[in-house]
Amino acid sequence: MLNTRDRTIMSFTVFAMFFGAGNLIFPVFLAYSSGTAVIPAFAGFALSSIGLPVLSLIAIGRMGSLDSLASRFHPTFSRIFSTAIYLAIGPCLAIPRTASTSYEMVKAAASLSSPAWQLLYSILFFLAAAIIALRPEKLSSRLGRILSPILVLLIAALFAGSFLVGSAETPPSAQQYASRPFPEGFVEGYQTMDAIAALAFGSILALNIRNLGENNTRKEGIIASIGGGILLLLIYSALAIIGYRSHAIVSAPSTGADILSAAASSVFPAGGRILIAMIFFLACFNTSVGLLSSCGEYFSHLVPRIQSKWWIMLFASVSAITANAGLEAIIRISSPVLEVLYPAAITMVILALTERSRKLRYAFILGISASLVFSVIGIITGRSNLWIIPTAAASCIGFLIDMKAKPSPKRGLEQ
Repeated sequence: MLNTRDRTIMSFTVFAMFFGAGNLIFPVFLAYSSGTAVIPAFAGFALSSIGLPVLSLIAIGRMGSLDSLASRFHPTFSRIFSTAIYLAIGPCLAIPRTASTSYEMVKAAASLSSPAWQLLYSILFFLAAAIIALRPEKLSSRLGRILSPILVLLIAALFAGSFLVGSAETPPSAQQYASRPFPEGFVEGYQTMDAIAALAFGSILALNIRNLGENNTRKEGIIASIGGGILLLLIYSALAIIGYRSHAIVSAPSTGADILSAAASSVFPAGGRILIAMIFFLACFNTSVGLLSSCGEYFSHLVPRIQSKWWIMLFASVSAITANAGLEAIIRISSPVLEVLYPAAITMVILALTERSRKLRYAFILGISASLVFSVIGIITGRSNLWIIPTAAASCIGFLIDMKAKPSPKRGLEQ
């Protein structure tokens, strides 16, 4: 059993791996845009960006790995889906976003203008991240013990200062939040990518717990996941309040990064840009390290002939180039991809947490199939939550079939 100090470090490690680019900008922009509907919008956002990631980590601790969890559908699907997840949270979307987001703040603080500076920054950023990611078992000592507490203190300083310059007046709600605040907030939480990133972080979390001398990774993983979730809720709440109070200091922002930059400059006129650059750098760097480690571990098992260190260097190199596409472009590309992957991931996690999860097969097959089909239909029709009722119905039908089926040693994970 880990002591209180080690459990605190592990909670900060979970927080550090999750809290990156999207975690900074999305709650701020949501609170700024939702106005009078901020409470239901934030509740939806918190459910998908905190509740689901915590449940995902617990589900992975229960099932062993993402491959084992997805294999409840079919081994071939498991390989395809797992690879898609790791590519989405890896070099295709999430990892490049860490550099592109942090660069926007560093650029403002250092008055950089040439595109060459962004390329140089991306190269140095991912070189440093890759070096730390080469030792995934050491993330708790490097992220959880040092970098993450510094990040929390910096955000706390900005939060406290925002009460000196922000406005307490209730701002108007944007159209989408005025009519459907909770579901819009829930879908906005997809953009953090944490629920699917948690499916990859589970193995890294267990590795760090074992490195502290504890073999009961399931129990300690649950404690660390809940602790990290509490930290996320506290920081998200602080960021949301900053966004809600920022109408007096910024108008028509394009992203949450614009709001935070304006808030920091208003609170600390002399060093505000430096403060926000440090916050963005630490948040994005921590997450980049965790993602590179997770992707390296997965693909080294997928292709054993190539060691994890080479995968890490490859993904860092690709991400350094992709990051130069810019923050808004990456967000625009990621939205439809996440709206397909998230429903299937959520379905798997919920089914994995049921008491009879290891006896289920058809519940996984029918539920995941429905989530994939109706998530695509939802994207086409503009109804983002269309998948929920059909998926729940299909999962229940599959559950009933599983309960009536005779036990077979060749089912599920034993196939």
